[in-house]
Amino acid sequence: MILVMACAAVAICEAPVSSTVMLSNGVQIDVVSNLGAPTGQQTISMEMTRASGNSFYRVFRDQNNLAVFAYELVVELVSSGDQLRVLARPCENQFAARFPGADGGKPVPTLSSEQQAGVLASGQSASIPLFELQGVGLKVIDTVRMRLDQKSGAASGRIQFAGLKISINGKALGGPAPSAVSGRYAMIYIPGRGGFFFAIEQPPPDLPFIQAGTIDHNHLKFTIDNENYEGVATAPIVSNPDTADLWIFHDPSYQPDGNWTQNLRPGLPSGSVGSGFFTAASDSLDWWLKH
Repeated sequence: MILVMACAAVAICEAPVSSTVMLSNGVQIDVVSNLGAPTGQQTISMEMTRASGNSFYRVFRDQNNLAVFAYELVVELVSSGDQLRVLARPCENQFAARFPGADGGKPVPTLSSEQQAGVLASGQSASIPLFELQGVGLKVIDTVRMRLDQKSGAASGRIQFAGLKISINGKALGGPAPSAVSGRYAMIYIPGRGGFFFAIEQPPPDLPFIQAGTIDHNHLKFTIDNENYEGVATAPIVSNPDTADLWIFHDPSYQPDGNWTQNLRPGLPSGSVGSGFFTAASDSLDWWLKH
C-alpha cells in the first residue's frame, strides 16, 4: 500500500470536504475541497487513489459516475525532511490507461498545465484552483495542508533516508534519491533486485528479517546474498543514538503497485526518467506488505 486514506470517496455538499492522507514518507496531509456556492442541481463525489510513490489522483464524478474533472497531486519532502513540496499535474495517458471510459469515452477534463503550489512547512497550506461548472454554482479549489509529526525525521526508533546514495559491491547505483522519507520502517526498491525492508528495532516475527547490517550516523552497510550494499545520506539516518544494528527483509520478487516502477532502469540518476531505485518509509509494514 502506498497511501492510507481516512476518506477515499465522499459525497460533495455545500460544506468543504476534507480528506486526510498518510504518505509513504511518513508525512500527513489534509486536502480540503472548497466548492464555491453550489445550487444543489449537480451531485458531485470525490475519490482519491494512489498514482505513484509520492502522488495520487483526485477524481470528481457526477451523479452518473462520470468523471467531470481529475488531476494528479504530487507531494514530497524536500531534502531537509521538514518541508513539503506540492504540485498539481494534468492527468494524461497514465490516467486514461488506469481509468478507461471514466468520462464515457471522452477525455476527462483536467488541468491545462502543471501548477507549482509551493513548499510548505508543518501547519502551512497552499490552494490549487481546479474547475468551475457554470450554472450550478460549483467553483472547486483544493487546499493542501501539511502536518509533520514531531517524531518524524531521524528521531529515536525511526529511520530517515535523506538524499540517499546507494552502491552495490562498490559500484554506484545512481542517485541520490530525490526526497527525504522517515518512518519506523524504511524500504529501498531496486529493479532486478526487488525490495529491501529495514527496521532498527525488533521486527515482526512473521516475516524473515535478519540482522545483517549497521547504521553509523549517515552511513549504512549491509550484506545480502553475498552482495555488499552501502548507503550514504545527507542527514543522520538514525539518532538517539546515531548508531544502530539493521534488521533487513529482502524480497527479490517484490514489485510495488502504482507507477513507482515506470521507466526505472538501473544505473541512472534517481528522480530522472529511468531512475535506478527509490526509497519510502512508513510506520507500518502493511504499507507495502500483506503478512
